[in-house]
Amino acid sequence: MSTGCTSTLAVNIDWVKVLTELFCPELRKQNSLRLCGQKVVTANCLMVGGPGCGKTSLVFAYDTGTFPNTRLPSELIAERTILKRGKALHLRILDTGPVYRILDVAPKLMSAIDVIIFCFDVSDRGSMETAINVLSYLELHSTDCLCCESVCSTKNKVPKLMVVGAKSDLRSNQDTLFEMFDSKKTLVSQAEGRTFSDRLKADSYHEVSALYHEGVDELFDEIHNLFFPSFLERFQDFSKKLNVPFMAL
Repeated sequence: MSTGCTSTLAVNIDWVKVLTELFCPELRKQNSLRLCGQKVVTANCLMVGGPGCGKTSLVFAYDTGTFPNTRLPSELIAERTILKRGKALHLRILDTGPVYRILDVAPKLMSAIDVIIFCFDVSDRGSMETAINVLSYLELHSTDCLCCESVCSTKNKVPKLMVVGAKSDLRSNQDTLFEMFDSKKTLVSQAEGRTFSDRLKADSYHEVSALYHEGVDELFDEIHNLFFPSFLERFQDFSKKLNVPFMAL
């Protein structure tokens, strides 16, 4: 389940302040959370995707439970604490907005990022390539950790990667289907999305519709599963590493 009491949405982001809060040891200690008497693990999640791919609407839909009916600010930060199986995970979801802002801000954030949420539009194959280019740029240009501590756990950290096919509702939208047919284009199928995710060696693949709130909560709940896998999930992962079918164990 997701606790709603800590859900917040911020706009007009001061990224210098965000960077300071992420990397300053003293501020990290002050901002550490507790829920039901236990320490809450924080996961910093970075949204990556090309223009119009739907990532900002996805963040808004997750935070508010509704689809935006007005034009959104291009940069958002949403926060929510997920409590499942007695384990609490605080999500800090960073949407740095347009590609040029991602290229400017995100490299400075990378050493503090725990999860990259890689979004593409299922009706726009070009959005896959745009997101790949952004991801490659981040890998090449990520700055060293800005933390002032000599020993820091964020150094050489590899973020978890989730691939998301956004706007999945367009697969059943007649206007979109006619438009794609007239332009001799095809939507990205679910199988193609999974193949694409496997190619990137992602930790998980999801399809979502922010408009109808389909798959939205499941996407972000999966981050909790990545950090705190159940016994069954750990057992299945163990069987994969042994290359033995799960049912044979």
